[in-house]
Formats: sequence, structure tokens, C-alpha cells
Amino acid sequence: MAELGLIQAQRPIIGGAADFDTLIRNFLLASVFLLLWISFRPFEDLSEALDIAAIGGTVANQIGYSLLFVLLGAWCLFHEPRRLLFLIRPAFVALLFWIALSVANSWEPSLSGRRFAFTMVAIGIAGMVLLVPRNLRQFSGVLAATVLAVLAACYYGVFFLPSLSVHQSSDFAEPLLAGDWRGVFGHKNGAGATMVLFVFIGLFVARQRNIFVGALIVVLAATFLVFTRSATAIAMLPITLVMSNLTARMRTPAAAVSLTLLVVLLLNLFSVGSIYFEPIRNLLGLILSDPSFTGRTQIWEFAIDALAKHPLTGYGFAAFWNTPEVIYGMNSTDVWANTASHAHQGYLDLAITIGIPGAALAALWLIVLPLIDFCRSPNDPSLAPLKMLVLRVCLFAAYASCFESMLMQEGELGLFFFTSVFALRLLSVSRLAA
Repeated sequence: MAELGLIQAQRPIIGGAADFDTLIRNFLLASVFLLLWISFRPFEDLSEALDIAAIGGTVANQIGYSLLFVLLGAWCLFHEPRRLLFLIRPAFVALLFWIALSVANSWEPSLSGRRFAFTMVAIGIAGMVLLVPRNLRQFSGVLAATVLAVLAACYYGVFFLPSLSVHQSSDFAEPLLAGDWRGVFGHKNGAGATMVLFVFIGLFVARQRNIFVGALIVVLAATFLVFTRSATAIAMLPITLVMSNLTARMRTPAAAVSLTLLVVLLLNLFSVGSIYFEPIRNLLGLILSDPSFTGRTQIWEFAIDALAKHPLTGYGFAAFWNTPEVIYGMNSTDVWANTASHAHQGYLDLAITIGIPGAALAALWLIVLPLIDFCRSPNDPSLAPLKMLVLRVCLFAAYASCFESMLMQEGELGLFFFTSVFALRLLSVSRLAA
């Protein structure tokens, strides 16, 4: 991206060539975001039992992501692919090595291998998509149009296809969520996290492109967020907005990292820590109607007990929850614990699948280094909206992961999270190139 300050040859393009080049770039950008947020299975019917073997991706999604990966790879091959080398850093390489080790030691090696390959495809897309837009104006324009299209589809579903866009009492897995909006997404929590992301994008568009379009996105996304009743997303939105502004005022990387990690530590203390510290548990009982965080404490206890048996390499990348070994082979005092789809805690999910060292490497790559990159990026007013957007995405993922599994995931938020991590890296490198 030329506006990130990286050395990029800008060959003069005129006439029809310019139109065709813009069309290709717009198509690739829109395809990435539409596939990410709408996927190939919008308006999914939740009244039918889910096939456990199919959880984690459908054939259509896998083919779609793979095809998009190939298209982006072909495009980048002719547009200075060496810029991608800036994204490869020691922490990232070490993390991939450790995940590969966990795959080799997985109790489901083929499952871990497939999911690792699919995650690498998502990470590749997240990195290559940053090389597609010619400048920030094009990036913000396509992003705004795509987000408005997704919001329109979500609202259309709520008003005209409510049985497929709003949780129903007839839902097979979670009938108690009846009435919560989910739009084109498969679950209200995924919808909630995406709406928070859309609020951030709306603020970015308002500053970068058009204040009215940005405000419209913020209003539509915030309204939808309220009706999802996604507690984590609703609670983390104001926290992220406040903390992003405080972090932006930090003068040193050490201060920014310390502030963020302090918040993460406190959130983990009041979530997982409530299992072990009675004063915290009693305090939560006074201020929350459900101090178990809708049953999460039982899942966390179950996951921590399992982690204690395999703390080094875990049970294998993305190969713990929904596996027959867990559902049928592990005893639990709570039936829901060993039938949960994930730990509802991103850091714990990473530790149980790739071990504690792997979780530490992931936190280093996804949280600590991006904050350092943010502090080292240029103080260019034209880049300020983009810097704040990607910072907010990274902070939200870090905070929300204390209650949901959002780290090293390729779902609604995951791919854009990877993109934000890479964007901060490119911003930091652009200062050196300048």
C-alpha cells in the first residue's frame, strides 16, 4: 500500500488500463470481506442438529478461501511480492514451528493438520489483501460499501427472514437464545463481535472518507449489536474505545504494552480467576446476576483440568473441542462442559490446543508486537484513522478473548484481526523505509 509509506513502484496508468486495474483491486478486496462476513452459508437453519464432523468449516468455505488465496497470490506475484517479507518476523516463525509440533503430537493429527492448513490460508489472505488497494481512499471506499452490504443483508434477514436471522426457541443447540439477533451469522456472539468491528470501521470511514457514511455504519452496527444481546461484545466495545485512546497517548512501547496487558490480566482475573479466588467470586455475585458467565466457569474448570495433563504441546492445534475423545472419553461433572464448541476463553483455548509455550508465542505475535509496532509507526495525520482502526481491532480481540475464543481463529473477526496485526507491522516498517 503506497499510503503506508512502503517503497512501491507506481507505474503511471491511464485510460482503460486504470479502470481495469481499479476494477480488479475492488473485486479482490470486496471478495475477501464478503467471504469473511457473509460466507457461503448465510441465514443458516439452526433447528437442525449440527454435524460434529463438519464443525470448523464447510467444503464450500474451504474451496472459496483456497480459490481466493490463489487469486490473491497470483495478483501479488506481479505486484512486488517482496513486500510480504516484511510480515515474516521471528515470533511468527517460532509460533508456526510450535503449532507444527503440536500437530505432530496431536491426538487427531489429520484434523489438526487440515485446520492448520486452513488457518495458514486465512493468514495468507490477511497479509496479501493489504497489498491490493492502491491507497487508503480505495481501501476505505470498498470497505464501507462491503460493510453496508452486510448490514443490509443482516437487517433484511431480521425483518423478512426472522426464522433464519433471529435465534428461535426451536434452535437445536441453544433454544434459550430465542429473540437474539444474528443476521447472516450462525450465532449471536459472532454477530456481536462483527458489529463491534463495524463500529470501528464506521469511525474509520467517518475520518478517512465520508463522515455521513461512517456515521450511518456506526448507527446501524451499534443498533444491531444491542439486539444481539451479546454481553461480551457490548461490554468490550466501550472498554476498547477508551483504552485505544489511552494507548494512543502512551509515549513508549513499554507503557502501551504494560497498559494493555494489565487490562488483560484484570479481565482474566475476574473471569477464570473467579474459579480460584473466593473474594472475586463473592464480588461478582454482588454485581452480576450470573457470576458463572452463563456457565463458562464450568467449561473453564474442565479445560484447565485437561490442560494440566498436556501443558507443553496441548492436545493438537484446533483438535480438542467437539472431538469424540472429549465428548465420549472425558468425564465431566457438567455435561455441557465436554460438549462445548470451544472454551469461551481465547488464551485457554490456545493453551489447551498448542500448549502454554504456544499460547505465549501467539500472545507475543498477536498482542505485544502489534502494540510496539503501533508506537513505532509514523506520526502522520493522514495515517491516523487507519492506525486507530487496526489498534482497536487488536485491543478488542485481546480483551474479548478473556470471555470468547478469538485468537488464531479464522472466523468473523479472526481474519480481519490478522490483517490488523499485519497492517501495524507494515506501518512500523514504513517508518524505517521512509
